[in-house]
Amino acid sequence: MSKLNPDCLIFDVDGVLISSRDTFVELIRLLIEREWEKSGNIADATGYSNEMNRILKAHGSFNEDYDIAWFLLNIASSRKTKKLSEGLPSPEMLREIISECSGPCGQWMPGRFELKFDLGYIRSLGINMYTGDDGGGGMWRLDKPAIESHWSELPLPVYIYTGREMKEWRFARNILGWEDFPDERIIHLDTGIHKPSPKGLEVICSKFRHERPIFFGDTMSDKLSYDAFGRGWFAVIGDTLKDELLNDRCLHFPDVKTALSLIFS
Repeated sequence: MSKLNPDCLIFDVDGVLISSRDTFVELIRLLIEREWEKSGNIADATGYSNEMNRILKAHGSFNEDYDIAWFLLNIASSRKTKKLSEGLPSPEMLREIISECSGPCGQWMPGRFELKFDLGYIRSLGINMYTGDDGGGGMWRLDKPAIESHWSELPLPVYIYTGREMKEWRFARNILGWEDFPDERIIHLDTGIHKPSPKGLEVICSKFRHERPIFFGDTMSDKLSYDAFGRGWFAVIGDTLKDELLNDRCLHFPDVKTALSLIFS
């Protein structure tokens, strides 16, 4: 790929540096089923699936995993049934619902659906389930590194633009063996920058004087962030965006190791 002349590498975390899809699909499933039952209802169906995840992650409004649980719980509740099997939308209905959604789902939902479940509360539960602060073992233990290289061994300066909170990033950092990664090179949720937004890319490139980044991402919110930024290249990792029309600025790779190997071969 000799046409590429990047001056830095910017990585998303989940689905790129960390193989965490199974982690968060399972976390969202458990969170939905538990909270549905705690509300006096019947969890007679699987709360979340890989198919639902593919549908939502291909839409730019659903980058935050815990918000997905809140979204689906309120969709199910608004259908006035005690059975989760009757409350959750089918894949076709889910596509129809989100086709009208623009912006973060937490801002879009109010006024359109009855909000029985509180967003802040569901987020807190999700984070505690991931970290183990709920008394469990911590869902982070299901995460696996998607890259073996230490960040300092990569051929260009490395930065992180993630939807994780700093607390969650520390788990990813330890799984990768990147405990010494500089905090000033990370844009995380606690900075107040939420995907989809070009702001994270802009801040990194302005602060560290880069003009031609490669941004490695795996969801529509990553692609929308890159599109709005408009410089460098976007490396699509995995299959969530496999049906998207790509071009010489948006390149597709099955995983981050393959991407790095081909880009720098």
